[in-house]
Amino acid sequence: MARFTRKVAIVTGAASGIGRATAIRLASEGATVACVDRDAKGLRATVKLLPKGKAKAFTCDLLDPASITKTVKAVVKAFGSVDVLCNIAGIGHFANDEEETLDFWNRIIGVNLTGTFLMSQAALPHLKQSKGSIVNCASTAGTHAQPLSSAYSASKGGVISLTQTMAITNGKAGVRVNCVAPGGVNTAITDQFPIPEDADFSLFARIMPFVDMGEPEELAAAFAFLASRDASYINGIVLRVDGGMKA
Repeated sequence: MARFTRKVAIVTGAASGIGRATAIRLASEGATVACVDRDAKGLRATVKLLPKGKAKAFTCDLLDPASITKTVKAVVKAFGSVDVLCNIAGIGHFANDEEETLDFWNRIIGVNLTGTFLMSQAALPHLKQSKGSIVNCASTAGTHAQPLSSAYSASKGGVISLTQTMAITNGKAGVRVNCVAPGGVNTAITDQFPIPEDADFSLFARIMPFVDMGEPEELAAAFAFLASRDASYINGIVLRVDGGMKA
């Protein structure tokens, strides 16, 4: 397929995991990809995996609004336009509610929700010109209860509400906004979720995969579909990709 020929895509979280897999998938279908992450080393590794001349690394801190604005301006200067924005960067952890710190709460909300909004806000003028699309990364933690995850679940539930609201607000301008809600995926982010020693393990049965853990490439396929013209009549949806875990 060549659904993204002559298209420019920004992918956050592109240094690893679902973000890297999505950057690879979009480039394989013809896109020029702006790979965005705070991990410069990981970005360089991702760019090497993409076709020569089809990608460029942009280091960005999603907790810094000025960094976001600067990055989007740099992408437009480098490539001339923005047709697709995939907001995939995310962080999280397990924590008992009484032990959650305000610092971690603010960081998780800041990267997952505020960063998604600010990146979208900065890209919107260009997406309106190109009649482009935004695909956000939510989670089944935002569609169903996930234990010991108040900050992460709140951030991902917020991404879902943000997606739906932005879809309505910007739909008449020709910009579609959707989100993917992954279940368990075999990526490095799982290392951020060690289970506290005193946790009630029976609670975790509700988030065990129905089948094997998903692979980043399976999620990348969903992002590519929603970003493409194949999804031209799809706006404001939450697409669960979880192997049936929450069916």
